[in-house]
Amino acid sequence: MRVSVVLEQRFIHTPDGSTYDNGHATYDHWRRYLSVFEEVQVVGRSQAVTEVPAGFRRVDGPGVRFLPVPYYQGPLGLLRRLTGVSAALWRGLEPGEAVIVRLSGVLVHLAAALRWFRGHPFAAEVINDPYLGYGPDGTRHPLRPLFRTLLTELTRLHCRQAVAVQYVTREALQRRYPPAAGVASFGVSDVHLPPEAFADAPRVYQGRARHTVLVGSLEQRHKGVDLAVRALAVLRAAGHDLRLKVVGDGPLRPGLEALAQELGVAQACEFAGQRSTPAEVRRDLAGAELFLIPSRTEGLPRALLEAMAQGLPAVGSAVGGIPELLLPDTLAPPGDVDELVRAWGALASNPAQLSAHSGRNLALARTYADATLDEQRAGFLRSVRAHSRPQSPFPPARTS
Repeated sequence: MRVSVVLEQRFIHTPDGSTYDNGHATYDHWRRYLSVFEEVQVVGRSQAVTEVPAGFRRVDGPGVRFLPVPYYQGPLGLLRRLTGVSAALWRGLEPGEAVIVRLSGVLVHLAAALRWFRGHPFAAEVINDPYLGYGPDGTRHPLRPLFRTLLTELTRLHCRQAVAVQYVTREALQRRYPPAAGVASFGVSDVHLPPEAFADAPRVYQGRARHTVLVGSLEQRHKGVDLAVRALAVLRAAGHDLRLKVVGDGPLRPGLEALAQELGVAQACEFAGQRSTPAEVRRDLAGAELFLIPSRTEGLPRALLEAMAQGLPAVGSAVGGIPELLLPDTLAPPGDVDELVRAWGALASNPAQLSAHSGRNLALARTYADATLDEQRAGFLRSVRAHSRPQSPFPPARTS
């Protein structure tokens, strides 16, 4: 049986049809689904390119194909191409296959609605929270309040309609978007932590943690990089010799670099750009002394777990699944620069606490290792398959 996975991610493809992504939606991620299904079809928007930019990795491969949906940007772009997008989903998602929608996002909600309209089952993976993502500190789109209400309610609806639901958190997303009564529910992170992702031992700190790293996309304001830059300026003005390295890229980068210049911390704030492989990101993590994740919205952040696997102490915002990973004294309310300054400065200045958090974070990250989570992920996929049996084109024979 084939499983099709619909997601909001934007992809690129070359003239030969090969598809690429600059995030986590690459072949290594999708081949996990082959433990239960014979074929995986990834469904998303894709834009044609002649050259593959640095930092992009292949999506398709043995057992994994890609179904391109006509490319668009934003709600108005979708409206202009709604007929073509709907037709691609209608033709590409076959009645007898398994379908998983990765919530939330406009394309995936459209796919879920089409499946429901046709009377065909679908399952859901909940990877983020639109209520927070479209909150006052999230996107600045003029229709933000409408999107917040609409996408939050659609996520709740489609979780209730799904035949199985997997959440990347263990508790946080389940509270806001519960499944229907009696529906199989799973709380399993989608992080990829093979054995080489782990440090051999916790770190032992003899002095302050001066070198902090933040890993995240600069596509939207969700990762709170602007908050990190402002907090860095306050801490350095107070005499803390701290440096920040931002790993990631996107359209917000020029504005963030200008902000660092404006606040006088450009020399202490490095924008390293996109990395091409997980090994390159691990080198950035290994070279840092503390990890920062001041997100405005999150599911369960993979980058934080990857940092913890390297034995990094971490400071983050109390949002989404982050409180499931970090202790209260290392958390700040989302969007609160003053509290971020407090938590960052306190931990970075305390070698004993840094060492203790390193050991604690490494031990917790080991509970998210691939070898531990793969069986739980397979349980979700087996449930999806069991509720997605191919349908016979003939009605059952009547019995007298």
